[in-house]
Amino acid sequence: MRRVKLKDDRTIKRYSESFKLKVLEELSQGKYTKTEIQRVYGIGAGTLYGWIKKYGKLALYNRKIRIEMPQEKDRIKELQARIQKLEKALVDTQLNHLCAEAELAIALEMLGYQDKEEFKKKQKSHRLKTQ
Repeated sequence: MRRVKLKDDRTIKRYSESFKLKVLEELSQGKYTKTEIQRVYGIGAGTLYGWIKKYGKLALYNRKIRIEMPQEKDRIKELQARIQKLEKALVDTQLNHLCAEAELAIALEMLGYQDKEEFKKKQKSHRLKTQ
């Protein structure tokens, strides 16, 4: 027969809003470091970071410093320049396409066609007759 354990020995802690705010205030004033607060109040790191996020105290997160080699920095700049160049080329291509479409519409109108589809149909039937 299997024994089912309904309750475990862990203690579940629930903190009041005022306690959470007090802890964050002490942290922001520099009274304690994050490690000291965790030790003094018995709070886990995940819990503390959850409170920081919940109450919008993002300045209390750890600062991140990125250290990179000079060639990495150059490569990033190179790639950013390439992205800008490709974006400009894409815009130029789109503008050229729009201009060509407008010119075609004007030319078809001058030739007396209602739209591009009518022109295509007449061209297709003309090709079939000449073959």
